[in-house]
Amino acid sequence: MKNSVISLIVVVFVGGLLNACASTKLSQTWVDKSFKGKTVSNVLVIGIADEESKRRLFESTFVQQLKAVGVAAVSSADVIPIPANKKLEKETILQAINKFNNDAVLITYVASIDSSTSYQPAVMGRGVGYYGHYRYSYGHIIRPSRVTSHTKICLKTNLYDAESEKLIWFGQSQSRTPDYVSKLFDDVIEVVVKDMQKNKLLPQK
Repeated sequence: MKNSVISLIVVVFVGGLLNACASTKLSQTWVDKSFKGKTVSNVLVIGIADEESKRRLFESTFVQQLKAVGVAAVSSADVIPIPANKKLEKETILQAINKFNNDAVLITYVASIDSSTSYQPAVMGRGVGYYGHYRYSYGHIIRPSRVTSHTKICLKTNLYDAESEKLIWFGQSQSRTPDYVSKLFDDVIEVVVKDMQKNKLLPQK
């Protein structure tokens, strides 16, 4: 399970809430009080991924959710050519900011993927003789021991003022193992957008 999750989601993006879906929540947030209440209006969403398709999916989903709350946004995958090493240079980012008049840059990345295993022993009867053995074995069949694997995915998200390059907002999200990548993206972006709205960095609709 761990390998399939890692192959699906090792990504870096641009992008962080308090109460969201059951599978995703914000474990840490910070906001620059001097920016609190000053809504951004035009965001450049940047992503870095081991697979271009994952980057594009994340960025396009974020752009859609930002536009849904009344904020203009562009995906870096659509406006900045990706070099062979997948690392964007500052100059190309600045060119995009100037071209699209972005006032903020949002960056999110996968900080960690942690797996753990829990063991739940079987509930069984005890006794002596053949029937004691039967009862013991029957309990094992009816309620066998269970081993469960859990994977937690941590994403960190930064929002910057495009002109001063100052950090405006930071959030760290925790997600349980997603059933599929798009679900993870939807959940993370939802909590991010809601917390930014709570801090009046995005308009509330």
